[in-house]
Amino acid sequence: MNLSYLKLFNILATELSFSKAASLLYISQPAVSIQIKKLEEELGFKLFDRVGKQLELTENGKKLYQYTKKIFELVDEADIELTNQSKNLKGVVEIGASNTPGTYVLPKIVSEYSEAYPDVIINLHIGNTHEVERMVLENRVDFAINGGDVVYNSKLYIEWLAEDEVVFITSPESTLAGHDYVDFNVLSCAKFIVHEKNSRLYYLVQNILEELNLLDNITMTVGHIDAIKQAVKLELGIAAVPVSTVEEELKTGALSQFRIRNKSWFYPYNLIYNKERHRSPASRRMMELVRERMQEKRR
Repeated sequence: MNLSYLKLFNILATELSFSKAASLLYISQPAVSIQIKKLEEELGFKLFDRVGKQLELTENGKKLYQYTKKIFELVDEADIELTNQSKNLKGVVEIGASNTPGTYVLPKIVSEYSEAYPDVIINLHIGNTHEVERMVLENRVDFAINGGDVVYNSKLYIEWLAEDEVVFITSPESTLAGHDYVDFNVLSCAKFIVHEKNSRLYYLVQNILEELNLLDNITMTVGHIDAIKQAVKLELGIAAVPVSTVEEELKTGALSQFRIRNKSWFYPYNLIYNKERHRSPASRRMMELVRERMQEKRR
């Protein structure tokens, strides 16, 4: 039996709610239903019944639930034991990341991890979203964080982590500076600086500008968000970027931000990993820390 299916079953049997199980597992309700159906097909019997609006375990479901509780109690016990020895973690953790999370999100998490586990070597490999997907498929990294909406290879497990609000940035000297919100028609003559076209951020910003009927206002394309920020500081135009990429500049006043009235957009981050790759205790702890810190971004 597939252990991941059993874990999902155990959570659903505990909660007796597809929505709660989906929330705890960071996957969609349809994904929960599909995986439970696959487990039932593998076993040859139903595990759940619907009684009105209430989800209930079948007799076979109740029997399996008793076993999965024992299985995952042992898993929890093993995790606690490993955690008690976690200060002695050693080894190498290979992480892949697309440009935005790799440059602006992961370094703080890696720094925290390295302080707690100094004997673990962290290698961070940054590329575009498709390069990172290949790293994971080819088992060159233990896991990866990718930004943007992407359709991935079915061999990969995709776990939604958090999303970044997209804000507009401008020079502090601009007439737009100091405004929390503006009407989009104010931007009819604005010049926009965007990321190069091989990035998910470009496609997100393209959709935003298309929605605002401002696609024709793109006057500059550059290859990195740092270059976008420098161009904005020099008053060559304005840009739309995930807020995590400009936190320092907004704190120091080097850049100013604004939002469009009655509009909001978000840039998602996903944890991706190969279902077939074995992960060491050091890499599993790193994944846990990523989940914890990214969960804080959702608050």
